[in-house]
Amino acid sequence: MHEIKSLDEFKSLLESARIVLVLFYDSRSPTGRYLAGIIEDIAFVVEPIIAVARVDAATAPAVVNRYVSSVPRLQLYFEGEKVWEQIGFFYNYQSDKYAIRRGILYALRSRNISPAKLGLSLRF
Repeated sequence: MHEIKSLDEFKSLLESARIVLVLFYDSRSPTGRYLAGIIEDIAFVVEPIIAVARVDAATAPAVVNRYVSSVPRLQLYFEGEKVWEQIGFFYNYQSDKYAIRRGILYALRSRNISPAKLGLSLRF
């Protein structure tokens, strides 16, 4: 799990990893802490095939302001290009994990990428 603190660090991650899942959140809010926990659980399953990062508005406001207009927000990048974004959440652990899994699957399949061929199990 990457904790992004600067624009350079974020750009470097997008350049070095083929697939990146990023949570933009605010750790000062209960909602942000809840989503940060979900992303930790997802990272445990998908890394290193998908690089997972968190960008906290409290510690990296320049990155948040550059890439999103509001938090929380989840984005998936493929080869440096944003291919999927989730703005709303259910705030139900199972429902949120399911929605994130479906979003990742949709984004990969729309680019003719089979998660199985990547060695990726999206059973989280």
